[in-house]
Amino acid sequence: MALSAIVGNDRIGAVNDLPDVRNVTGGGSVGPIVQAGSIGHVWVRESSDRVRVPRQLPMAVRDFTGRGEYLAALDALLTRDEDSGRGAVLISALDGTAGVGKTALAVHWAHGVQHRFPGGTLYVNLRGYGPDATADPRDVLGGSLDALGVQRVPAELESRAALYRSALAGRRVLVVLDNAGSAGQVRPLLPGEPGCLVVVTSRASLTSLVIGEGATPVTLDLPTPAEALELVRTVLGDSRADAEPEAVAELVETCARLPLALRIAAGRVAARPHLTLAELVTELRSDPGRWDALSVPTDENTAVWSVFGWSYHLLGPAQARMFRRLGLHPGPEIGVHAAAALAGTGVTEAKRLLDALVEAHMIEPIARDRYRLHDLLRAYAAGRMNHDESPKDHDEAIRAVVEWYVHHSVIAAKAIVPVLTDWFDTAPPNSVVTPGIRFADAAEAWAWAEREEVNAFTITRAAEHHALDWSTAAMARVFTVLLSMRGLWAEALAICQAGLAAARRLGDHVGECRLVQTAAHLLWHSGELDEAESTMQTALALAYHLDDHRLITEVLFHLGWLSVDRKRYTVAVDYLLAAAALDPGIHSGRVEYLIECHLGVAHSGLGDHDKASRHIENSLALLRRTGYLGDESQVLLRLAQARLSAGDHHEAISLCEQALDREHHPSHPQDHAAILYTLGTSLHRIGETSLAIRSWRAALAIFEKFGDPRTADLCRRLDLLETT
Repeated sequence: MALSAIVGNDRIGAVNDLPDVRNVTGGGSVGPIVQAGSIGHVWVRESSDRVRVPRQLPMAVRDFTGRGEYLAALDALLTRDEDSGRGAVLISALDGTAGVGKTALAVHWAHGVQHRFPGGTLYVNLRGYGPDATADPRDVLGGSLDALGVQRVPAELESRAALYRSALAGRRVLVVLDNAGSAGQVRPLLPGEPGCLVVVTSRASLTSLVIGEGATPVTLDLPTPAEALELVRTVLGDSRADAEPEAVAELVETCARLPLALRIAAGRVAARPHLTLAELVTELRSDPGRWDALSVPTDENTAVWSVFGWSYHLLGPAQARMFRRLGLHPGPEIGVHAAAALAGTGVTEAKRLLDALVEAHMIEPIARDRYRLHDLLRAYAAGRMNHDESPKDHDEAIRAVVEWYVHHSVIAAKAIVPVLTDWFDTAPPNSVVTPGIRFADAAEAWAWAEREEVNAFTITRAAEHHALDWSTAAMARVFTVLLSMRGLWAEALAICQAGLAAARRLGDHVGECRLVQTAAHLLWHSGELDEAESTMQTALALAYHLDDHRLITEVLFHLGWLSVDRKRYTVAVDYLLAAAALDPGIHSGRVEYLIECHLGVAHSGLGDHDKASRHIENSLALLRRTGYLGDESQVLLRLAQARLSAGDHHEAISLCEQALDREHHPSHPQDHAAILYTLGTSLHRIGETSLAIRSWRAALAIFEKFGDPRTADLCRRLDLLETT
């Protein structure tokens, strides 16, 4: 039997004369059940022998895998609900980028816990993102009230929301609000009293729900590589996955670990016995084929391009433009200043737009003012750029961001290694580049260079691809030095080769000669000594052809240095003395102190320890006269090595300690290890075994990281010391 009372506006007080109808449904207490609508009706839940218990969850994903961290976070919310004394409605705002698996996670978790909600489970797809119109909270409330057994539902949103809260009062109900477009869409659907738990999923962060309603934010990231691999294997089946293990790994990579993409791609292979994973990966790696491979015919809801598009089309014009431009950025991450250069905006405006894209989960913040897109979103953004803007816009944006990187890389390098200013100043002055960054000192410049290290190669390649030869050569000149200072020889060599080709196209023979020297230096530190010497001889021939005494001196010095490293000490002395004869005055002392230092090392190798010490002490004086102390620790190390060779271990130890104290940031890690190695050797010679082991252990950790040829010998020494 249904109970309904019709009350005119002049008889609102008659409501108080009605009998208590709290238990007319036959269930437990449901709170006040009488509500007055704007037209004077009173609505109640239907009376029956049983309370209607809705169980509205859609079918859970059959092959759900992983996500243990997030399931635990939701479990913790449930535990908090049960331990809280029912003092508040608890809400979890589960957000994340398109296709990351928010709905799958929420529904999977809800199926596992809904037995703990005897009042029922409500599920609503709010259609905040998708091809259909966004769900109207008024209509959602009507459907939820009907599911709860309430009849005579009012027309107005506020009245429906009030009746919904009344119907949930006193009941323990799990509410899953999926695919919310905004906090405003969610608020009318929240219970008013404790006992219910609400899980909201959205591509937006719904920060206002966290602030205003105390929601617990849970941001769903991409699955780990292991979880992504497990998902692919689950969809494919073990036999198909085991047949092509390398292709499985490539599939995970090309799909950027995005669950929606992985399910579609793996599902296509699972459904087609004659399609190999390798064939699908090839299709995914091509721009024309990628989006077809990541779609299911006739089902727009499972096409990755469409799913991304639903988020993209909700962006404002300026936000969409920034998103498109980010798709052009060559590197894996971008700072706010580079983004401003790419989009042609000021820093403040760029920051505002980037924050909006973060809120929409179109990009991901990874540090203060630093962002990234996963590979599929990057490909989508680039596709939108090609579709929505002109080729001229595309080229101007690329040029702007490349020139921004070149300009600031040169400024940073000059601050870090001021004695190499002439080495970096070969490209013509750039036009005004905005927005600009000021580096207060070398440490700040180095911190910037370290952050941008991940982008150095791709920016250089982008400059090369777009025929920006001056920029390519300039980036190579700078980052070969900065990367080699960190011992990243292979990365530096790849950039050097791109810059060398650009310098040759430009006819920049001075730049070519210096990059040939750099290539030789990198080959040498990579262990390719014969090839390094041959390459340096090529540089020498070019320097003589140009009749450039500055270049000839540089190359002769490098040949002398290389000969020292190869223990060809007599040859080294000849090269170094030839360089010294040409050098006075043309390098402002920079090459002079290096020549003197390596003459000292060569004479030490020849057994003339007194002459070795005199040359290296002279090198130290010349270095200090230049005002650049970045190499001081290395000259002190060379002097320590000379004293070690002479058997003066106490002096060698003192010099090593001074070298460690004088290390300037940035320091080459392998140079730091060489100081520790030398210190350990002298400590061992005077019987300080425990201190020697400590120093050698620290050196060994660096040697192993960089594949230093001294690693095996040092391991043997340590094993012998530690087992006796």
